Amino acid sequence: MVIHYYKEGDLVIFCDTGREHPKTYKFINDFEANENIPVIRLQYEGGFEKLIEKTKAIPNQFKRFCTIELKIKTCRRYLRSKGIMKYENFVGFRFDEPQRVKRRKQMWKQVKDRFPLYEDKIDKQQINAYWNSKAYNLEIPSILGNCTLCFMKGKNAIMSILKSYPELAEPWIQDEKKIGYTYLKDISIEQLKQIAQNNLFKGYDLSDISPAFDCACTT
Repeated sequence: MVIHYYKEGDLVIFCDTGREHPKTYKFINDFEANENIPVIRLQYEGGFEKLIEKTKAIPNQFKRFCTIELKIKTCRRYLRSKGIMKYENFVGFRFDEPQRVKRRKQMWKQVKDRFPLYEDKIDKQQINAYWNSKAYNLEIPSILGNCTLCFMKGKNAIMSILKSYPELAEPWIQDEKKIGYTYLKDISIEQLKQIAQNNLFKGYDLSDISPAFDCACTT
């Protein structure tokens, strides 16, 4: 089954937080090379680190200004700079994610969100089958998508990630030390790393983990 909604003239935009897994950047390059579709790469000036320095705050489950600033508004600013004020925004929520579709809030009247996968009843199984038919793939478990240690993934997922990839912790640890707050309530990323590296912690299979909380990080 071919899932391909791109039409000539559409803009494919990747908003880079600077906290993506290295394989994500490889996937973007592979996508361009294999599909012959250009990807516009955007980044908030200074990236994730500059944002928290500017706000003097650490984002969390209830104050997710990282998604708003690094993705949604960064994309919006770029389009407006090109004179594009009114457009359709394709959101990749699947048919088996109706709660994400219902919770999505329109931020601007000039922007209409569309959910083509949901509208065409495309579920996760069909998505996986599609990408497995390709000559390239993301090459990492889906839990490593978006920001590597995003707080929306939850403590168990983050610890399981750090059991296999302890090197991912450092920038998140430095954020918390610099600002004086933690991404998760009552526990730091440094503490989660210490637990993850303890031989008593078995962790979970990364291919079987889902984020603890729903997010809208699709831009």
